[in-house]
Amino acid sequence: MKQFEDEYGRNIDYLRVSITDRCNLRCVYCMPADGIEKLECDELLNYEELYDIIGAGADLGLKKIRFTGGEPLVRKGFVNLVKKVNEIESINDIAITTNGILLDKYARELKDAGLNRVNISLDTLNREKFEKVTRGGNLDKVFDGIKAAKEVGLWPVKINVVVMKDFNYEEILDFVKYSHEEELEIRFIEYMPIGEGKDWKKSYVSISELKKHCSSFGELLETSSTNGNGPAKYYRFENSNGKIGFISPVSKHFCDSCNRLRLTSDGKIKNCLFSEGELDLRKAVKSKEEIKNVFMKAVQDKPLKHQINVSSDSNDKIRKQKRNMMQIGG
Repeated sequence: MKQFEDEYGRNIDYLRVSITDRCNLRCVYCMPADGIEKLECDELLNYEELYDIIGAGADLGLKKIRFTGGEPLVRKGFVNLVKKVNEIESINDIAITTNGILLDKYARELKDAGLNRVNISLDTLNREKFEKVTRGGNLDKVFDGIKAAKEVGLWPVKINVVVMKDFNYEEILDFVKYSHEEELEIRFIEYMPIGEGKDWKKSYVSISELKKHCSSFGELLETSSTNGNGPAKYYRFENSNGKIGFISPVSKHFCDSCNRLRLTSDGKIKNCLFSEGELDLRKAVKSKEEIKNVFMKAVQDKPLKHQINVSSDSNDKIRKQKRNMMQIGG
């Protein structure tokens, strides 16, 4: 089995691919009221270029692909890309991260095209709060998407919850109950300083605090994910088929086992979410060998760890990372 290792012995087999910087929601913590400057259509990698890049990466040892945005389901023709990537023999896991609004419409097509599983970003279960924070989003559409994903077998359905002290901390036990009732994997994620990083510590809640809070629902019993070997540490409660995961990128980073690269929708490779540098794949996209060279350079330069620590003043470094999460890919 082909290994694509960096200088620290980490096997890089996972590529997160942002296919668009556009989204059908306008969440207040993701973009300003007047929006962000969007890429022109000709600035986005087209599907043929994306397929060629993924194919070249697969030749080197990439095996897992996760499509992100913005919101990947707003880009026309996405199902056909999933189908083509599924035909690459060495790719054995294809997933998406979505806000779920359009998932009810596309779940069956995606499953038939070869999609294995889905992560849904959902930070509140309160309809009024969801509508307000997304500037008009309909939470019931997300619930419909979750139901559709379960029905067609996009399993396990994982719900990503970024916990913010001043926004959804009081809903943690509601999410725990939701996991129990719907047999979902709810993953609580520490709030990270993306973009300007200003005042991020005011919203930050550590995983240790979250685990303590969740334990008021019952004893946390260690378990594993139904599928995937990502950074979440999973637990369940007695007599519950749901699972609770905790992801701690700040308080207890998992950089020593990081196996991923990121491709932005305009063709830049990032070897760390918090890295300031990017490598341009767009210039290499006409040559498979050149694509491979850029991939190998990205892996060669992949840092041992990021420098974000809640106990230190790292804002100066964070401000150099000008892209927000929508521009990088969730």
